Amino acid sequence: MLEICLLVAVLSPVVFAQIPLGSRLSVEANNHWISANGDFTIGFFNSLNKYGLGIRISSGLIPLQKQPVVWIAGGDLRVGNKSYFELTNDGDLVLFDSTRGVIVWASETTNSFVDSAVLQDDGNLVLLKKNKNIVWQSFDTPYDTLLPGQNLSANRVLRAASLKSVSSFYSLRIDVAGDLELKWENDVVYWRSASLHSRSALRAVLASDGALQLFDHMSSPIWSAFGQDHGEPDVKFRILRLDVDGNLRLHSWSKSSSSWKLVWQAVENQCDVFATCGLTGICAFNESGFPVCKCPFTLSSLPGSKCLLPYQQSCESGSSMVKLDHTSLHAIFPPNETVISRVSSTQCRILCEQDPLCTAATFTNDGTAFCKIKKTQYVSGQSGLSVTSISFVKRCNDPLAVIPNLTKVKPESPSQNSTPTVDHLSVCVSCVIGVSGGTIILFIMIHLALTGFWIYRKRYSFTARDFSTYSKDCPNPSGLLALSYSQVKDVTDNFKHQVGPNTFKGFLPEKQPVLVKDYSITNVAPRKFRSGLLKLGSVHHRNLVRLEGYCCESSYRFLVCEYLKNGSLDKCLEDPVIRKRLTWRKRLNVCLAVARAVSYLHMGCREFVGHGSLSCENVVLDDSLEAKVDEFGLSNFLGDSSDGGGGGSARDILDFGYVVLAVVSGDPKVNRGGCDRAYEKWTGGNAGEIVDKTIDSGVNGDELERVLRIMFWCLQSDERMRPTMGEIVNVLEGAMTVDPPPPPSVCRKKVSGISESDSDD
Repeated sequence: MLEICLLVAVLSPVVFAQIPLGSRLSVEANNHWISANGDFTIGFFNSLNKYGLGIRISSGLIPLQKQPVVWIAGGDLRVGNKSYFELTNDGDLVLFDSTRGVIVWASETTNSFVDSAVLQDDGNLVLLKKNKNIVWQSFDTPYDTLLPGQNLSANRVLRAASLKSVSSFYSLRIDVAGDLELKWENDVVYWRSASLHSRSALRAVLASDGALQLFDHMSSPIWSAFGQDHGEPDVKFRILRLDVDGNLRLHSWSKSSSSWKLVWQAVENQCDVFATCGLTGICAFNESGFPVCKCPFTLSSLPGSKCLLPYQQSCESGSSMVKLDHTSLHAIFPPNETVISRVSSTQCRILCEQDPLCTAATFTNDGTAFCKIKKTQYVSGQSGLSVTSISFVKRCNDPLAVIPNLTKVKPESPSQNSTPTVDHLSVCVSCVIGVSGGTIILFIMIHLALTGFWIYRKRYSFTARDFSTYSKDCPNPSGLLALSYSQVKDVTDNFKHQVGPNTFKGFLPEKQPVLVKDYSITNVAPRKFRSGLLKLGSVHHRNLVRLEGYCCESSYRFLVCEYLKNGSLDKCLEDPVIRKRLTWRKRLNVCLAVARAVSYLHMGCREFVGHGSLSCENVVLDDSLEAKVDEFGLSNFLGDSSDGGGGGSARDILDFGYVVLAVVSGDPKVNRGGCDRAYEKWTGGNAGEIVDKTIDSGVNGDELERVLRIMFWCLQSDERMRPTMGEIVNVLEGAMTVDPPPPPSVCRKKVSGISESDSDD
């Protein structure tokens, strides 16, 4: 949507052209700064009773309700109703949040000899020296929109606006090959400019004539896309926006229709945008040709409700496969699929049917013959006659009143061209032969099945035996694998391979490695254990360790979770071989992965989930040294505190700061004293001395500065000064800037009357 927000008022105090030092905009004063030609205005806008500071197109040619916001300070950042935006006497643009009582965004130009600011006629807010040289400009920090003449450099990201408090999954950037690409999270590229030129692009530019172009280091265009009205002189306003649905679109203002006209979009078929429906279903086109989100495998018809695959491993009556023609499904949380090549659609269905973890499978019926196995309930996708893929959805055979839009897979009916039999004698003979032969075959099959079942039971002991002793207290929550204590012993080979305190390595059927953690000592009540599992069993994110199953029998309490080869972060930092492999880039990715995981727990789940004990011990690394967060939310039902444990978001943010310091310094045992010493080195201009000496090279100074600043903000004793996890993610991604923080030790001394219990080591 173009009309995302309107500035607070029209008839309010304004400042034109040059903006002197000391000038201030505030929510209460309702004032604005306007460009000399009147086409652009900067001021506060209201969004769900929170306020953002943005620039909008304010030309009198465009009605107020259709004037789009084209730049926002801090992106998704929102502030309270007594906040202000000021050009300080030191030449720094600052956004003060009255809710938290701190500066939440700044241009960081205090020592740059700024003399004034100007909102230019092209919509660019600039800070100028006396000689009119530009010190800082808003064009260098785009949000979700590019204006004509604005660059998107190789180190910048355009991110779609968020519909919720978490950052959008969609982004536009220039990749390492020099192509412009649209990405979902950091995993899936669903559109690329695909330049055929061998030269790499350094920047993308939206030209005033309606052309989007990539330029190399010689400022030569190597790729171009043109709007339908390219070159038309009467078009005054154009914007390129990455919309909330993940598509990149070029819009022009049409005077004749008094509306924004779509003149180009990157992805022609909206359903080709990865996960465009999110968790609300799969994309299809209605009779009017508009894309809609439908859920073909659930009974829920509530708008915005989650559309999850129906299969759970707790099916009491077995399962069956349902066929969806002209449908392609994609796993999104996590976005991982097992791809099997050179199989038929029948084989693809059988593979999923026989895999107890498979929830759905998609057969690419386009000549490639790929079978994509999904092992999560969280999927998206598309359907329609143009889609050649066939999908198979597993569902429980438990009784249901209605199964909408599903076709149960069944054997093919005899051909209508077969010759009917009229000889009664031949019919009887064939019946006798058929029955006799069928009986013999059935007897053999039953015998083989019983033998196979006995072998399977003997090998894995995964049967329904002994479930009656505890299932009434702890029914299977959220599709997790329910194990008896004897089955836990089988999985762990009688607890043979201990890898940590009360932690054992084991194997599920199909030799899937898992970690089994013994929490029996907590003596938590079955009801409390069950309610905790119901909550955690539905939490899925690519940077969270997957919970596979549990045991709740008598006094035994076990959790079974995903196994990652390299183990915990603290052990990796103490291992000289792995520590050497942890380059600066990988360490930055570790920090970002942990931030995304905790941000999802805080703001992406149906209910808030506090980690409660975040540390290097429960951040684990896989073969590629990618990080996942473990033991999240366990203190909520395994802890001893009467309030449920966890300590809320403030505790998690403080703990995250210590994790970042450990990753940067290479010391997993770093404490408050290490924080103070790191701050002294940073303020003394010796930030490089904080970095682990085993990192040979590749440390980016700007990235290090950004990481250290947000880290010190996380470590503030006054929890009101700590950023949110969403803001931390934006800073680490480079989408937001961050102010220099005060010293954590000074904050502890100055703040009185505030508990420091969550700051203790």
